[in-house]
Amino acid sequence: MLKGKAVKINKLTNNQKEKMYLIMTKYYENIKEQNFYADLGKKIEAILLCDANGEIHGFTTLAIFLYDKRTQLVFSGDTIVEKEYWGIHDLGETWLERAFSYAENFEGQTYWLLLSKGYKTYKYLHTFYNTFYPCVDKETPSEVQAVIDKFATEQFGNKYKNGVYAAGKDFLKEEFDDVSDAKLKNKHTSFFFEKNPNYKQGDELVCITELSLENLNRLGRRMLDK
Repeated sequence: MLKGKAVKINKLTNNQKEKMYLIMTKYYENIKEQNFYADLGKKIEAILLCDANGEIHGFTTLAIFLYDKRTQLVFSGDTIVEKEYWGIHDLGETWLERAFSYAENFEGQTYWLLLSKGYKTYKYLHTFYNTFYPCVDKETPSEVQAVIDKFATEQFGNKYKNGVYAAGKDFLKEEFDDVSDAKLKNKHTSFFFEKNPNYKQGDELVCITELSLENLNRLGRRMLDK
């Protein structure tokens, strides 16, 4: 079982950063070392998934953006877990604890802004949250779409269009893109592929959900132990 621990980006050792980079190159094509470290430097915190010996086998990163005086965005960066540990880690619990700590210390509304370059990342939304966007069952409210559009346009410029960031960077290696017919029958998975048809070229669907106890479903509350 991998255990997550939060580490400030400026406290990461060179060995830890190198291991994170090597894990990314194992699973993704077109990883550029300079781009990886530059992107990492823009984040404020990493959650490292480590075994009993302290060896890193997965991670995610996050940053905080102030949208306006009453709205902040918790932004997720690169997220990866080595295949032999799929399903035996506490990334979800650790991430929720960290994200909600930022939400609880902010006098306003906090959203999770998530870039989904694969259906497994998008799955976090419909697994733990009552309401999220874009969603197969709900039209995105105009005020929520405005938050998405403003953030994505400021961050990605003309590479953002119609809810998708055409990153043109790394993408999952074919051998790890395990999309079965059964998974395609899931309405949320099918919707993700409909909204992000060029995910295999590294396109990322820009998603959002409110970070609040009221928006967590039963499983989400259980993970947060609330």
